[in-house]
Amino acid sequence: MTQSETIPERTVSADNLAVVTDDVTLVAYLSGTFALCCYDAVYESGGMVHLRIVPPGCLNDPTVTDTTLATDLLLLERCMVDLRAAEPRAHHWQAKVIAHLPEQDAGRQRFASMRDFLDAFLPDAGVKLIGVEERLAAPVVVRFRPTMGQVRIHTFDSANPRR
Repeated sequence: MTQSETIPERTVSADNLAVVTDDVTLVAYLSGTFALCCYDAVYESGGMVHLRIVPPGCLNDPTVTDTTLATDLLLLERCMVDLRAAEPRAHHWQAKVIAHLPEQDAGRQRFASMRDFLDAFLPDAGVKLIGVEERLAAPVVVRFRPTMGQVRIHTFDSANPRR
């Protein structure tokens, strides 16, 4: 790819995932959500899971329900299965988590519970968590390029969303 060519982008909406083996940038708009960006440190494959911290209608409830955890677990497990199918030789999985925390304390408590869940899930899945970034102010756009293990975070600017 020459410098004049742009890398294609693929948007990952909340409660969804994407797994890629090509040089693609995965993009997520985070507002009360978090993105788990997984990639192999040797092979050029990776994926993103974009999950809600607070499900609709639960802004003031700090508890993480079994239903929420079960749904999140299914997406996380599906991502791991898809990653391993996409690149069976990969054994050096790493992950970065980027979160936009809700303003309410309940939302922050929910994310703390989700972090505990991820801290247990990822090692069991053979993934090393190498970074967590939490944003409290304005929503952010995450651009993740799995082939490079590169994550870029920008404050969301509705006038210029590609920023």
